[in-house]
Amino acid sequence: MDFLNKINAKKLTLITWAVMAIIMLWVSKDFGISGDEYTQNTYGEHVYKYFATGGADKGALTFKNVYYYGGLFDLLCVTVNKILPTDEYNTRHFITAIFGFLTIVYASLLAKRYKGWGAAFLTSVLLFLSPRFFGESMYNPKDIPFALGMTMGVYYICRFIAAFPKPSWKDALWLALSIGLAIGVRVGGLLLIPFLFVGIGIEYFFNWRKNYAMLGAEMKRTIVYAIATGIVGYFAGLIFWPYALEAPLSNPFSALSEMSNFSMGIRMLFDDRHIMSQGVPANYIPLWIFITTPIVILVGIVLSPLLFVFKQQKMPALLFLFFVTLFPWVYIVYKHSPLYDGWRHLLFIYPLLIVLAALTFSGIYDYFKDVKVKYAVVAVLVIGLFLPVKWVVANHPNQIVYFNEFTGGIDGAYGHYETDYYMNSIKQAFFKLAKEKDLYNTKDSVVIMTNCIEPMWHYVKALNNPRVGVDYVRYRERSSKKYTYGIFFSRFIDKELLQGGYFPPSNTIMEVKADNTPLVAITKPDTSYYGFKATQFMNAKDYANAAYYYQLAVQKEPKDETLYQNFAIALASIGKMDNAIAVMNEYLKMASRDANGYQLLAQLYQAKGDMQGAQNAMSTAQSISMEDQEGIEETAE
Repeated sequence: MDFLNKINAKKLTLITWAVMAIIMLWVSKDFGISGDEYTQNTYGEHVYKYFATGGADKGALTFKNVYYYGGLFDLLCVTVNKILPTDEYNTRHFITAIFGFLTIVYASLLAKRYKGWGAAFLTSVLLFLSPRFFGESMYNPKDIPFALGMTMGVYYICRFIAAFPKPSWKDALWLALSIGLAIGVRVGGLLLIPFLFVGIGIEYFFNWRKNYAMLGAEMKRTIVYAIATGIVGYFAGLIFWPYALEAPLSNPFSALSEMSNFSMGIRMLFDDRHIMSQGVPANYIPLWIFITTPIVILVGIVLSPLLFVFKQQKMPALLFLFFVTLFPWVYIVYKHSPLYDGWRHLLFIYPLLIVLAALTFSGIYDYFKDVKVKYAVVAVLVIGLFLPVKWVVANHPNQIVYFNEFTGGIDGAYGHYETDYYMNSIKQAFFKLAKEKDLYNTKDSVVIMTNCIEPMWHYVKALNNPRVGVDYVRYRERSSKKYTYGIFFSRFIDKELLQGGYFPPSNTIMEVKADNTPLVAITKPDTSYYGFKATQFMNAKDYANAAYYYQLAVQKEPKDETLYQNFAIALASIGKMDNAIAVMNEYLKMASRDANGYQLLAQLYQAKGDMQGAQNAMSTAQSISMEDQEGIEETAE
């Protein structure tokens, strides 16, 4: 973009980087502990002990399934935390922000190789102003460090290839370190090694074979350098990975196999249906990117094939960039690999998509000589970026739940897609409650129930008030416990309840929202604790008293879907079958796709002797189960 070059795009980019670094490091403290961080931090402690004891402490080899991940980033965070007397998670977020910032830098340097400092500046801005990427850069301990390693790797592959026929040992060393960084976080970093040879193959086919023989000295030297780089990078990635060090030639590939077919299944809300993580549909990643990327950036991505028309970059270089961007998604679809929580597992391709978008806008600007077209390109970028910036300012620090205008923003996506799956907003909820109820100084005993326990352990500890405690409860069992306050986020809640307005529950006293969408509900149970008492009688098989207290609980909290099924069972157990059926019908108005609920209703009709009612209810249950199973099988195809 010539106007950027006129104002010294390099200086502008460097200044922009400085501003971005300050902002990212400063605001990193605002973000909550992610769903993985407690586990990752504990894993880091195990890795630290492994090395501190010379490998005698084997905790890092058996801790959950996390030992399949490299320990580089978590060991770094734990080591820094042992040196600095700061909050351990604020420190982790600070370091994560550094990795996120460096990802922006390397993506920009990659764009610079293709089209100069103007494209580098635009890449920096587009990536920094991508709300989801920014949010992940504050607290994601897996995908952001991995994205840095992969982006660095692609950049240094380009440098390695550009140095032909005399590859630079410095570029080879940096590429090996990039491979090591990526593998040291996640074994998928092995992809950089075949990427290197794909890049060499593309260049040879289009360019080098015209002047260099395949078995000539120049090609042999390049291949030897490439093989040596891959080997050094591979073993560099194992240095801080205890599981890999135990069997360097086999365990990394066992981890790769496991990571490609992760055994743990998680139910997720995607495109208005609940699916399982082991069988996501082929459009899972493209659709997530489509609805969570600012529209102006999507325009650049969609138009990026025009780069082949503009011919402003060499064909082999463009083919390589498109290949490394698209191949990971194609491979995941081919392998039917499990994916969790939006598209964060493929976050590492996003900086490359941004490079393509930046090159496209820059290419359009330079290709057309009409000044009106140039002004239009600038106007589209400025106006298009204003929308996500405005949203971020209004909703910080909840960038992780950004949805673009195609879905109607987060308000339109709510109940159809996962929102705060990574638990960021729990921090806001807890300290909002702590401030409002002065939990720092309370002399009363306070018990907080939550369906998000691991981050809450740290937040409660930070109060330094032994009178405040926290315990875990499933959201659907919240009425069966006795507690002072509840803090609940919307993950794993049935979409019918979300769409029907049953979350937040009616006893909510405070909320954390993004736009008008509730992310976390802070509840205050009725002090009569009817639901808790009913559960106690139910467990004691005193069904008459259970039914009595469930009746009182439902009168107090008619929108509490957790009460109804046990209420119906209690009524049926004391012979009030019609009442039990009526209660279940009320419940199914709230949870209309609960197959288990319809099965219970069928049993109640059968116990009453109403075979037609039982058949109808069972048919509905079977229909729902079949539809859900078809949905799961469809995603696995």
